[in-house]
Amino acid sequence: MAKRKNRVKSLAEELDIFDDMLDTLIELLEEKGILTHGELEKRLKKRLLESSKMKSYRDIEFKNRRR
Repeated sequence: MAKRKNRVKSLAEELDIFDDMLDTLIELLEEKGILTHGELEKRLKKRLLESSKMKSYRDIEFKNRRR
């Protein structure tokens, strides 16, 4: 159980780092006039919609492991 908690904590910390990295990159792109917040949201919505229609690698990989 302790190992699982450590893995969860480690993953959460990595996600926090990726979140900070992404925020910093977005701020930089906005400052440089390369991308606006509205453009980013539009692209993210489009990507999420496309991704939701596709089968993810995780679904395939974990489905095969359960058998």
